[in-house]
Amino acid sequence: MPVGNSDRGVGLGAGEIMLFADYNEQTFDWWHAQVPDAYIVGTDSPENFEHNGLLENQSLNLGITIGLNDYWNVSLTQLLSERCMTWDGPVWEEGETIPDGYNVGDSKTVHHRSECSSTDFVDPVTNEVKAYGGYLGDTRINFKYLLSNVGKGVGNRVFLGAGLVIANNNTLTESPWAKSNHDDNLQTPDRYTPHRHFYLSDGANKMFFEVQYFKKRKNIPVFWGGVFSHEFPLEKSDYGFKPSKKYDLSFLALSGPIKAIKTNFFELTSIGLSLSVMHLDESTWEGQGKTPNSEATAIIPGLSFLFGSKAGTFGVSIQKGYEKYANNPGSIDEETDISSITISYRRILDQVIDSLYW
Repeated sequence: MPVGNSDRGVGLGAGEIMLFADYNEQTFDWWHAQVPDAYIVGTDSPENFEHNGLLENQSLNLGITIGLNDYWNVSLTQLLSERCMTWDGPVWEEGETIPDGYNVGDSKTVHHRSECSSTDFVDPVTNEVKAYGGYLGDTRINFKYLLSNVGKGVGNRVFLGAGLVIANNNTLTESPWAKSNHDDNLQTPDRYTPHRHFYLSDGANKMFFEVQYFKKRKNIPVFWGGVFSHEFPLEKSDYGFKPSKKYDLSFLALSGPIKAIKTNFFELTSIGLSLSVMHLDESTWEGQGKTPNSEATAIIPGLSFLFGSKAGTFGVSIQKGYEKYANNPGSIDEETDISSITISYRRILDQVIDSLYW
């Protein structure tokens, strides 16, 4: 089981049922340079400061896989998540002349503030909803063809998958890079308005393809392989956002049983190493063109531990990586360090669906 993706590397027979879940905590420690043509909220004073903060993501991915027959599996997954930003930049302080709609402690930039994705973001001046909040993320349906499947035995597992990502409405309603003027008293008419950069859903339905190859052996590594997937939008969101195309390549190698760690309740079945490389190309907003800093590549190595028990298989993965942004026109110098821990679970039920079993 590739930790963090507990449905991967598993092929079910006709009528078999597998339940799985992945709980993930990610921290993005980010910084980017001063934003050109940006003004302190409610004033004609240009921003003269860099932006930095901490984005923390907690997510629970719940899923079920069913063996439609001995060659086809279908998986349904639902994401539940909350993302919270901690803004470490300048805020309005007691004694300063604070613009209407803002309070002591509020951020001085329209780009970032301390907030969470579970709540709507409302423009403090116009009272427009700029981002819909909630906990429900996208739903995924994945049909997987078992080109080669040895089950629990030694040999190759080759799976071809394709499916849909069904968007949720917890998304942005306006480009973070849109400009207008809320206040006729301000002398600079074109400026960024208050907005949110992060969200639970792109708001656009997508399609994806994947190829999984894993091999089980008698010698170390007893289980190794990789997955390549490609995800792309089928449409724009209702608000004119077209998400990035996504390319994801991941590798995993597991040691095999560690007999020294075993109790009556569980045993450490493997220690593993993983490497994930993900690339996003540029996204676009209708009327705004390409989104600055949307093209990026993340490289994330990890260390994982698998535990077997009567209740199912558990996994723990610790990852540390970084994200590199493409130097395209309009992009801003940015650095992001990524830390992640994932707890995974899967269990193949004893029951089968009789109408599919043959």
